[in-house]
Amino acid sequence: MQLRVLGSVSITDAAGEEGVRPERKARELLTLLVLRAPTALTIDELVDQVWDDPPESAVKTLRAHISRLRAALQQADAGQIESVGNAGYRLVLPAGTTDVDVVADLRRRARDLLADGRADGAASLLAEALRTWRGEPDLPATTAASALARGWRREHRQLVLEHLQAVVAGSDPSRALAELERHTTADPTDEPMWVLLVRALHGSGRQTEAVRSAAAARDALAELGLEPGPDLRRAEGEVFAAPVEAPGADRVESASPMLAAGAAGAADEPAIEYAVAGGRHVAYTELSSGPRVLVVLNPAMVTIDGLLDEPRSRHALARLGEHARVICLDRRGIGLSDPLDSQRDPLDQWTDDILHVLDALDVRAAHVLANFDTGLVGLEFAARHPRRVASLTLAHCYARYQRGDGYPHGADPSSGDQLIRDAVSPDAPEHRIDTVSHAAPSAAGDDTFRRWWTRIGQRGAGPATATTIRTIATRTDLRDRLADIVAPTLVVHRRSCLNVDVGHARYLAEHLPNADLALVPGTDSLWFTDGQDLLDKVIEFLLR
Repeated sequence: MQLRVLGSVSITDAAGEEGVRPERKARELLTLLVLRAPTALTIDELVDQVWDDPPESAVKTLRAHISRLRAALQQADAGQIESVGNAGYRLVLPAGTTDVDVVADLRRRARDLLADGRADGAASLLAEALRTWRGEPDLPATTAASALARGWRREHRQLVLEHLQAVVAGSDPSRALAELERHTTADPTDEPMWVLLVRALHGSGRQTEAVRSAAAARDALAELGLEPGPDLRRAEGEVFAAPVEAPGADRVESASPMLAAGAAGAADEPAIEYAVAGGRHVAYTELSSGPRVLVVLNPAMVTIDGLLDEPRSRHALARLGEHARVICLDRRGIGLSDPLDSQRDPLDQWTDDILHVLDALDVRAAHVLANFDTGLVGLEFAARHPRRVASLTLAHCYARYQRGDGYPHGADPSSGDQLIRDAVSPDAPEHRIDTVSHAAPSAAGDDTFRRWWTRIGQRGAGPATATTIRTIATRTDLRDRLADIVAPTLVVHRRSCLNVDVGHARYLAEHLPNADLALVPGTDSLWFTDGQDLLDKVIEFLLR
């Protein structure tokens, strides 16, 4: 049996016979459940995805579709739709049932072959993956679903790129030329395709054409005021058979030598210092010098060294370092700091951590940048210590994460515990949530980023501390503290953020006494991924 959603929905049984094709809304629902599996989706989330302007009968209609889909899946023996809490659904499927699983498995096998130097075999597997991916998923034509649709279009583009990379690395690079020429003609600013075209021509012995293509790529980028990136410069170096200059784009200019290094660690490691209070140690580092002090509160389990391991975050910190003395710290329980005190409220301890670091550095007042769950820490610190906060920037933050009385934004409380378990230590491997696709969908197709995210989560905190962090993040309610926060505040949020409802941002902007709201394009909840628009707003606010 197979359930296909990469293209129009199709459900086939064990004999290969296709069952009755669900109607449009049911297909959209099933596609949403497959693409978000094994994450549970609440009825309210499904309503928001399926309708821009939901009818009064929306919930009743959805439940009817779910009932019919359950029957269709049962008939094909293709898994089941499981109820989660009072108003949530999760798709539970045998491994390999969906075309999404098939494509993912082919890509994993292809990566293994490439690592073993077998590029032709990898290209064959990736070609099969492209044939399996028949078209765009049946997703609703709504504002909420558009972000998911864009994410899957990016994923398909990444698959196309991986296939062409494997062909170019194989025994006959000329097989990729026609397709690469189509891509560069359709979009003359598509630098990755230009890089592959230059390498394919070079590998095919067509040196003159390779040189001309490299020049054409430079000209196309120059029309937009862009310089060639490191990959294009490397490809040019290969064509001219000259030593390739270390790519400047792999280094980030900054007032700090540790931020000027590439992610590979070519420069100095950050100098870790400790603020000590009550026998407890809080690790921190200064990443740059500047006219104003900016404390960056790392979200989730991201640590000081983790931020500097990842090129996107290193680049973002370097840009901040051009304008401020950037300070990062590891909250207690995370990274290099001491464990949490089990006898004290974690939020109290994390708030004190900022105070101890500022005191250790003899800083009277600092600008504070918080992201996602550390928004709670930033808000509480600003409420308790108003004189120590010069300004507060809240990127994808919230006063409370779950919906409740008088608060219609965020996640359904009934599914909260299950979501924490599925993110930290799921009951079964197939229930594990793909947290990259939630926090940074723009980087979901980047295997290097995925490996970094997994590594930093594992070394940042153990399962018990990770559960505590997620529990505080999802159950704390600071709405009654907002009126006490007098610092100038920027609430900045990506319009199509998948992980944090934009309603949280609007609520903060409306209830903080001195706040401005800035909405920017994008889908990610991490402050340092998904383009420069959010960072530009942060710097603009910092320089006021």
